[in-house]
Amino acid sequence: MRIFISAGEVSGDIRASELVNSLKKYGNFSFFGMGSNYLKREGVNVIYDFKEDSIVGVQEALLRLRNVFESYKIVYREALKSDIIILVDYPGFHLKLANDLIKAGKKSIFYYILPQVWAWGLFRLETLRKFKGLYSILPFEKKFFEKYGINVKFFGHPLKKLLNEKISKIQIEGKPIIGLLPGSRKDEIRRLIPRFLKIKKEIEKIYKDAKFILSLLIDYPISENDNLKIIRGKSIEIINTSDILIVASGTASLESAILKKPAIVVYSTSELTWILGRLIVKVPFISLVNLILNEMVYPEYIQHIKPKEITKKVIEILENPQKITNKLYRIDELLGEDNPTDKIALDILNSI
Repeated sequence: MRIFISAGEVSGDIRASELVNSLKKYGNFSFFGMGSNYLKREGVNVIYDFKEDSIVGVQEALLRLRNVFESYKIVYREALKSDIIILVDYPGFHLKLANDLIKAGKKSIFYYILPQVWAWGLFRLETLRKFKGLYSILPFEKKFFEKYGINVKFFGHPLKKLLNEKISKIQIEGKPIIGLLPGSRKDEIRRLIPRFLKIKKEIEKIYKDAKFILSLLIDYPISENDNLKIIRGKSIEIINTSDILIVASGTASLESAILKKPAIVVYSTSELTWILGRLIVKVPFISLVNLILNEMVYPEYIQHIKPKEITKKVIEILENPQKITNKLYRIDELLGEDNPTDKIALDILNSI
């Protein structure tokens, strides 16, 4: 049986590779898809490597249209040949792909990590109804989709496994140790690192012995110094080592919460995306942690970032980290069952 699996950015590549690993437990399959290093390590024949194509925001998307069209043609042709099609996150690309594949007669199409239509984009609901199976990783989504008569399955969040893992620490001396995690997409990293470094400069005025660890996933013109250690990836180890984190709004905030670490969410996008977002996004928070807990547990600073203001918040949190960390224990029970990707894999195969 031929399975096509598609991811368009690093976080989706990771989740897709975990699902491939689970599918292998239940049979011998040929895997093809769009992805990158993580899917390749699982033995998937990656017919299009997204590399640096992953984008966030309207302005960024407009600048990359040629790459998107090129990848779309390749992915569509390959998916047509497959018995099972699994799309992971990356909704702008994958919902069009699903629609076109359905028009071409494909039926066994599944979506893992759903579009955030509860924030914006209710028009996407009609496309989602056409999928053979929908799998959420957020506990509140199932109830939301039920209101619209759409059956969504939630087995749990794949990051829950961190609760049972022994995670090493990075060798670094200093007090406090502050982790900087600017995300995984090229555009957001380039936009956030200069802002993170301005915050770093302000913090150093207060904490002379502070040390910073920056997680960097792309080539960027920055060098280590006495106060700054740069590490390729290893976000989990950075989180586990740090006294406090400054993170983008995505996966790193949830990883920080699972490891019971205080964090501050700092995010910025293009002005066009920001203006449109304010008009159409209908949720009170941008952090997954705050959305899941339905409370502003991690402070959020969005778009027009003031380093001195954020530094004051860092000081406040470091003086009483328990004010945040005590609230994070609620998240453990909200993240669902253990080994959710095994359950999703079995559910997909049983539905064929």
